[in-house]
Amino acid sequence: MKKVEDNDKKEKISETKIENKEATKKEKTNEAKAESKETTKKEKTNEVITENKNTTKRAKTNQMKAENKKIAKNSILEISAEAKDNLNIESKRAHNKENNALLKEEDLEINHEKLEKIKNEIKNSKKESKDKVKKSALRKKIVRNLVIAILIIIYFLFIDLGINSIPITVYMLDLKTFAVFIAIISIVIFERAYKKDENYIAIHGIEMVVVGIETLLLLQLYSAGNEYFNYILLGITLGMIVYYLLKCLVIYIRYKVKGK
Repeated sequence: MKKVEDNDKKEKISETKIENKEATKKEKTNEAKAESKETTKKEKTNEVITENKNTTKRAKTNQMKAENKKIAKNSILEISAEAKDNLNIESKRAHNKENNALLKEEDLEINHEKLEKIKNEIKNSKKESKDKVKKSALRKKIVRNLVIAILIIIYFLFIDLGINSIPITVYMLDLKTFAVFIAIISIVIFERAYKKDENYIAIHGIEMVVVGIETLLLLQLYSAGNEYFNYILLGITLGMIVYYLLKCLVIYIRYKVKGK
């Protein structure tokens, strides 16, 4: 009986051991399952965390990309705006340069026109002054010749009047003195013409010589008692008048034609 009881006890002990072993196994399996579940949970949480991290990173990258795109767009717009501004500024500068060039050309044209007007005015003033000088010289020449003609006419009129009013000897002496006086005047005129180198003064000297020759001719005719003395004296007087009138006319025509 004791053996049977011992065997029963042993069997019970073995069963208890087996049960304990199974229980420990179950516990271990349960712990393993729990650990595996925890690990899976941890893995899942890690995956979720990583996914969240990845999503946040993607979101951040997308945001960065969007921001970069916006920045790029803004920079492009700013660059385009600056380029447009620069183009507008350059176009304005070019337009201003063109306007300035046109204004300069207009100013040059205006200045050229002004210079031409001034030159024309100077030329006209010079021509007017020359014309005035020439006109004054013409008047002086004509007046001088007319005065000389009048004096010669008066001289021959006195000779004509002295024929009947002055005695013969006195009249002949007067003609001689007149001839000598005219010769002296002609010499003085020639010396003045030589000093001043003026042709018209020399011509006046020649005219005085001619008057002196005419005086001597009248003296010879009067001393010879020529009956045509009065007619010759009248012819000489008229000849001198015609000569001086023609001379004044030639001077005037020469001035109109040649401007001299």
